[in-house]
Amino acid sequence: MSASLPEDLEEEVRELASKVLKLPKAKVTLEADLFTDLGVDSLLGVEIFAALDKKYGIDVPEGRLRDVHTIKDIARLVRELKK
Repeated sequence: MSASLPEDLEEEVRELASKVLKLPKAKVTLEADLFTDLGVDSLLGVEIFAALDKKYGIDVPEGRLRDVHTIKDIARLVRELKK
């Protein structure tokens, strides 16, 4: 049973990333670069995607991860994978 995605998916992804990264939500903007602006390394990246998998039931193919640089990119990927 897959839940439908919320209209404010970007906001939910921001909140989730903010919690995983232990950063204030204000710093985690839709356009902030995950790596250069937010300090995401491979371990934190795995934690973010594990949290997305748990919340939305998606399995992100490893090859798609290199296309993800912002919260907006993550939300776009979640939408694609939930279709």
